[in-house]
Amino acid sequence: MVMQERFFIRSISVLLVCFTFFMCMAKYAPMCAADSFDDLVEQLSSALRAGNAKKVGSNFASNLTLSVKREDGSYTKFQAELLLDEFFRSNKVEQLKELQRVNNSSNSYVVFSLKSNQSTYRIFVKVVSANTKFQIVEMRIE
Repeated sequence: MVMQERFFIRSISVLLVCFTFFMCMAKYAPMCAADSFDDLVEQLSSALRAGNAKKVGSNFASNLTLSVKREDGSYTKFQAELLLDEFFRSNKVEQLKELQRVNNSSNSYVVFSLKSNQSTYRIFVKVVSANTKFQIVEMRIE
C-alpha cells in the first residue's frame, strides 16, 4: 500500500511540473524572438502601437544599437527596454504606419512613421537572423 502511495505522489509531482512548464511556455512564447521576418514585423507593429517597450524588447538581440532623438549608443537588451519605456512615457502613440519593409540576403529592415501626442517620428529597425530566429540589432527613433 505504501509503495502505491509513493508512486501516486511521484506521478502527481511529475504531472504538476510538466503542467507548470507548459503553462509558462504558453505565456511567454509570444514574447520570444520571431521565427520569420514577417512575424517579427507584426509583433513589432503591435507592440509599437501599444507603446509597450517590454514587447518591443522581446525581439531585441542581447546587445543592440539604439538611437532615440539623436542620443545613441550600444545597449544591453534590458537597458534598451528602459530607454524605450522612457520614450513611450513621454510620447503616447496615436498612429503607426509602416513605410518600408525590406527582407533579402544582405539587408532586413523595416521603417515606420509613429505619430505621438508630442511629434511624428521615423523609426528604423534593422533585423538579423540568428539561429533561425529574427532579432532586432538596431533601432533608430528620429
